[in-house]
Amino acid sequence: MFLLTSTLLLISTGVCESHYQQTLTCPYSSKDKSLYRVWCKRDPKDHDCCTGFAFTAKERNLEDGNIRVQDDGNAFSISVAKLSDGDGVYWCGLKNGTNIVKLAEGQLYSTPPAFAWYVLRWVIFFLLLAAVVGTSVYSNRKDRRGEIDKVYASVVMEG
Repeated sequence: MFLLTSTLLLISTGVCESHYQQTLTCPYSSKDKSLYRVWCKRDPKDHDCCTGFAFTAKERNLEDGNIRVQDDGNAFSISVAKLSDGDGVYWCGLKNGTNIVKLAEGQLYSTPPAFAWYVLRWVIFFLLLAAVVGTSVYSNRKDRRGEIDKVYASVVMEG
């Protein structure tokens, strides 16, 4: 039973994936409800520029579902499951003509939690593997020792 449980845990450790979601909330006034929303990554060299895209207030899923948008009428929140452009400072804002009005910014990370899980799952994998092998070896030794004790006892009785 222990062997079956350990094996199932061993297999699931390699299959699981970590999902790390980060959220940025962008408050706006009621007069700006009709404006396009903006999501972009700040340029590391020129902090006044960013690269990204605009979307309507009705859109809820962006970038193949990696970005989810919720809007309560006073603010929209952007929840990011996977950063396509990597770590950095991201902005949310509104597009007013040719200008972008920045509402909020935040440092978002794509690697630390994913990297930590990547390392941790392999550590768990090898610990479980060692537990399975150790249990098997211990069980075989115990059985073999029991057989040796029986043989020794039968030799002593005959002699």
